[in-house]
Amino acid sequence: MRRGLLLLVAFLAGAILMALELVGFRVLAPSFGGSIFVWGSLIGVFLAALSIGYYLGGRLVDRWPSAGVLGTTLLLSAALVFLLPRYGSAVADAVSVRYTDVRAGSLITCMILFFLPGALMAVTSPFVIRLTAHSIGEVGRTAGAVYAVSTIGSIAGTLGTAFYLIPALGTKKILYLLGAGLVVTALLCLSLTQRRRVGSAAAIAFLLLLVPQPSHAKEQILLERDSSYHRLFVTEDDHYRWLRADNIWHTQMDLRDPHGRGLPYSDYVDLAFLFNPNIRRVLVIGLGGGTVPKRFVRDYPQVTVDAVEIDPAVIRIARQYFDVKTGPRLSIHEADGRQFLRRAEQKWDMILLDAYYSDTVPFFLTTREFFTIAKSRLSPGGVLVNNVVGQVTGPRSKFFRSVYKTMAEVFPRVSAFKVRASGGTWINIEVFAVNASQSFPLSDLRQRAAQLQGKLIKDDKLPQRLDDHVSQPVATGDVPVLTDDYAPVDALLHLW
Repeated sequence: MRRGLLLLVAFLAGAILMALELVGFRVLAPSFGGSIFVWGSLIGVFLAALSIGYYLGGRLVDRWPSAGVLGTTLLLSAALVFLLPRYGSAVADAVSVRYTDVRAGSLITCMILFFLPGALMAVTSPFVIRLTAHSIGEVGRTAGAVYAVSTIGSIAGTLGTAFYLIPALGTKKILYLLGAGLVVTALLCLSLTQRRRVGSAAAIAFLLLLVPQPSHAKEQILLERDSSYHRLFVTEDDHYRWLRADNIWHTQMDLRDPHGRGLPYSDYVDLAFLFNPNIRRVLVIGLGGGTVPKRFVRDYPQVTVDAVEIDPAVIRIARQYFDVKTGPRLSIHEADGRQFLRRAEQKWDMILLDAYYSDTVPFFLTTREFFTIAKSRLSPGGVLVNNVVGQVTGPRSKFFRSVYKTMAEVFPRVSAFKVRASGGTWINIEVFAVNASQSFPLSDLRQRAAQLQGKLIKDDKLPQRLDDHVSQPVATGDVPVLTDDYAPVDALLHLW
């Protein structure tokens, strides 16, 4: 009985530790984004916590070989986990303001929030090994069994959190659930010693739930939920409604004109009609709040739109909060954009690639192989519009220049336009690639704009957008062509 309970403790501690690591990403993403650096910080800090916890557990159990000491340690870890849903976001926000380098900021935040509870949970294995081994001759067999059970728990915690908890519950609820799980695990340990400690432990856990949360700036939040891909927010003020995924605003909808223009970069998509006035079929990869699909259906009656979105939660939000309505001229497909293109049999006159999540983009949507697939799905004269975040020149320009170079290897004609009012360290750059050999000098585009503005193209600022054309040659000699084998997207965006 005692051995079985201790092995159950090892299983639960392993499951909760891995679940905490996964849900920790949801705590960090709204402040630091979803880049590889955030995951690297999480994994590194949890490995460090395991190392220190194993060492500390070995020292403690040699001095105090008691299940009560283990239970008390786990109860302290539970107390720290209970604080995460209350203070985690505030700590992450404060550190992100102090440290603008995502590597330093995410690493420091991980250390503050997760190192100590992780280390305290890691003491479990040395304790269980010592308390279940009956003799020196059994230590090896016992250690193997304990680590096997703990690892099975880690697998269960990983799969259960990724497949079920995160899609079904919010981050805060999961953290409270993990804290409660640690309390139960601690009580199992304490039940093996002095039972009067059980009531004290339960009382302490209850008091932890009463700790007041820090106050935040008042904001009208219509929805906050976790999906399999993002932490999603829908917010609103008197005139606008926004969709935010992690730390990036994806959609702005004017409540007075729900099918009108949104964030500035989406207004530049209309320039595609200057490269091909005969656009009829449009594919949008990345739905968000549906700004472009809605507006194209309203403003261009000759156009039909297919929108592809990998996150079903985003599709539901677009329908419920952003007035996105499917019909004969607008279809929504729940799929990965690249896989959708590979399997598609039809061709489109325009493909809009707008698939950023958080502060990065799936690398497999930036490569030469992907653009080759996209080109094969464009009709002759078709236009690929790629929304790129970066800089045109300077130290933060390598990602844009790499994407530009990669697209130019696949398409005969590539043009770029800087988006006004996107400002800050990053700007939106709309890159147009045309499946045609003819050239498109800026003078011809201006002439065509004068002919089509107000008639075919519903944009009264069309001439000003042409002024944002990147006329100088884009330097690509020092940047790589992105391929499925080598596409260092996060490094290009944040480091190089």
